[in-house]
Amino acid sequence: MRDKTIALAGVFQAALIAHELANNGEVRSKESWYTSLESLYQIDADSTDAVFGNKLENLSQGFNTLIKAFNKDAYYMNVLKYTLTLLSLESKLHGHPKYLGEISKGIDASKVLQHHDDKFPPAVISKLANIYSSTVSMLHPRVIISGKPFHLKQTEVTEKIRATLLAGVRSAVLWKQLGGSQWQILFKRKVFIQEAKQLLVN
Repeated sequence: MRDKTIALAGVFQAALIAHELANNGEVRSKESWYTSLESLYQIDADSTDAVFGNKLENLSQGFNTLIKAFNKDAYYMNVLKYTLTLLSLESKLHGHPKYLGEISKGIDASKVLQHHDDKFPPAVISKLANIYSSTVSMLHPRVIISGKPFHLKQTEVTEKIRATLLAGVRSAVLWKQLGGSQWQILFKRKVFIQEAKQLLVN
């Protein structure tokens, strides 16, 4: 359950960051955002912790969001909806091996755009956003992000949202690989809350 909670927190964190971008035009924690994006490149990680850089403190937003959303905090209802949609899209994605191949090739191609002092310059974000648009975004149900029109009309913001949602799908894949399922979301929420609280303390 520990590893499943970490993976699920990864989905929640991506959903929260997408929500922040849509409503505020910026992220609250760049470290958390980079941790989510960096997980896209950890394909052969030797542990669940390693997918997130072995720095679970940078998943604290995800753990806190999981706790509040599962406790039915009204502010996090949209974030919960985005999370559940991302988990659903992960299942749909497995039925489209062509998209899986495109995602893998696209992420590899984005590496050459990274800088030594900045792994996520605008060119990389744009590339990741385009990967999401041409693959995951073609599936249903689509993630419909609610926010302020002023921010959602800005290309820079929408590209950051799409790149972040791609990271959310990556965590959803990890969740599924660890045996995560829809019924656990329904019936084991208290267990996930307790695990998340413990992970925040450690």
